[in-house]
Amino acid sequence: MRISSPSAQVGTVIVAVILMPMIGVLLAVVNPWWGAAWMLFAMTALVLFAARTFRGAGESSAPRPWWQMTAAPLPSALLSAVFVGQAAFSLFSAWTPPLVMSGNIGAVILLVIGAAYANSAIRLSRTRTARREMRSSTPR
Repeated sequence: MRISSPSAQVGTVIVAVILMPMIGVLLAVVNPWWGAAWMLFAMTALVLFAARTFRGAGESSAPRPWWQMTAAPLPSALLSAVFVGQAAFSLFSAWTPPLVMSGNIGAVILLVIGAAYANSAIRLSRTRTARREMRSSTPR
């Protein structure tokens, strides 16, 4: 299953972003650790789902390389910055006792996701540069 329609991609993300906190709050009422664990698990699952199933315009439905998170370098770089920013916010805002450990764990997970998107951006830009050089050196 590949999702290439932008409206379907946005709809999927919006539904997930609405449902994730609703379930997380219900679990946090029972136990703050359960709520934090749910949010980290759900966010990681959403990122993995999107990276494997969402496709850009003109992108084939063939499986992507393991390192490729988006169709182009710019979206990967922007998402990397978002996740690294969330990690920084998590590190500096979770100072109250029930959330210190879960905030730190969340920050590490967010940094790993941000690093994966940064790796994707770097490798996609290198791949595109190599393709351009190959096209320009090919005799016509």
